Amino acid sequence: MAGRIECCRYEPSLDELLDDEIMASVLRSAGFDAQGLRDMMVATAERIEHRRIDDLRPDDGSAQG
Repeated sequence: MAGRIECCRYEPSLDELLDDEIMASVLRSAGFDAQGLRDMMVATAERIEHRRIDDLRPDDGSAQG
């Protein structure tokens, strides 16, 4: 966007976000805590990685579709 002013160039880490009081309140209202969100993110990343690996495997022609 032309003329856009960057008001904040600092991007907090996940640890900093999860330590924030407002974020803790938001997580609680969603039924999570910081560790629960971390666990969910790890599980999601593992599923994505497994799908990516499966997509990269060559098709041996045995699948019927």
